[in-house]
Amino acid sequence: MLADRPCRCVIAFAPVLAAPRPALVVTIGIALLAVTPASASDTADQKGMRLAVDHLLGAQRPSGLFAYDFDFLEGKPKESENIVRQAAGAYVLAEYYVHARDEHVRGAIEAALTALDAQSLPIGKSPLRSLLDRIGLLSLPIGRSKLRVALERLDFLYRPGTDAKVVSADRRYANAWAGATPIALLAELQYHRASSDGRFAGQRAAWLKGLRALHVPNRGFRAFPYSLEGSPYVDGQGWLALAFYASAFSLDESLAALLTELDGNLMTRYGREFSFQFYHWGTMAAALRWKRTSDERFVQFIRAQAQVALDQPAWTRARFENTCAPLEGLATAAAVLRGRDDAEIALRRRIHERIDAEMTKNRALQIQPDQTRLQLADGAYRSLPRLRDFSGAFLAGLFEPYTRIDLTGHCLSVMVKLAGEHQRSSQR
Repeated sequence: MLADRPCRCVIAFAPVLAAPRPALVVTIGIALLAVTPASASDTADQKGMRLAVDHLLGAQRPSGLFAYDFDFLEGKPKESENIVRQAAGAYVLAEYYVHARDEHVRGAIEAALTALDAQSLPIGKSPLRSLLDRIGLLSLPIGRSKLRVALERLDFLYRPGTDAKVVSADRRYANAWAGATPIALLAELQYHRASSDGRFAGQRAAWLKGLRALHVPNRGFRAFPYSLEGSPYVDGQGWLALAFYASAFSLDESLAALLTELDGNLMTRYGREFSFQFYHWGTMAAALRWKRTSDERFVQFIRAQAQVALDQPAWTRARFENTCAPLEGLATAAAVLRGRDDAEIALRRRIHERIDAEMTKNRALQIQPDQTRLQLADGAYRSLPRLRDFSGAFLAGLFEPYTRIDLTGHCLSVMVKLAGEHQRSSQR
């Protein structure tokens, strides 16, 4: 079983900012880490979802992409933009659209999908690249970099003139971060599920083919079109996108075989080497695969991953940080394990306790309407008038007066999942 395998764990949550910052803390009162009663948290999440959605809608630029980040101490954006997180803005709005059927967000999703399509580049594996992938030559530890460079110069690795596409940060292949393509595909799939609108069917097919071009047999997905290395993020995102596609459309024989290969390879690898970068994406993918196939291997994987995730010391280290991303995995696990045999009771209780404790903190990180100041750790206040312009956004942490699109997106996604599970429970 997966739970019995040894685990070499990647456990740390990635810090949002590397540089030390002045100690600021959001005013949340003395009961910061108290567990919020279910009824109160449900009401708070309905309000929080609306605020987060309104923030994302207001943050959308005329281009269709989103204002990316803001440092409130410096009074300006701080980081270079990441196209994967831009795509995730469309994805989480589409997830909310599926949940709420709120037509208010439809135009924003359409604009974001159009922008992502404009940022996409044609790509396809050359016959030589397919051969090299099959024999594993580019995965050898010695000489592969020189071989790759030589083949790139001769343009032997990819064929640009195809109907497959990958999303790029700047329409250059070197910056076509692989995670953007499955996230864009997920955004379109959820948009289509909610609206039944087929206007982006061509983009869906192109991104699906682009994702297949990034696949490395018996491994996962490469991080960039010309990269030899993969990434836990991209492995999880790519698996989830294909799992979602399989839940919505029939698969041809080759795509079904690819997904079956990913199921086995990724569950084996990350069952042995836990990674928080993979965790929430992989758990969501496994949940879709279980729903589609009824194969208990996926439930075993979800259970084992949740147990390992809950045991990580990273929770303690992140006690003042935004932890919405891994909670997407725990919320998904809780939904899958709900209503199963009594042996799951203790694990479900641990999952819900962790979600309640973390979300009490995370909810307090949401910027409220007309908020203009944050409290210092010593009790003094810092006036930050630009806060009111980011109502609904989520901060990076209690000591991080900084916001970024993915921080808000992950928290919105968790609230959508918790609200959806509450609705299903009340209907039982």
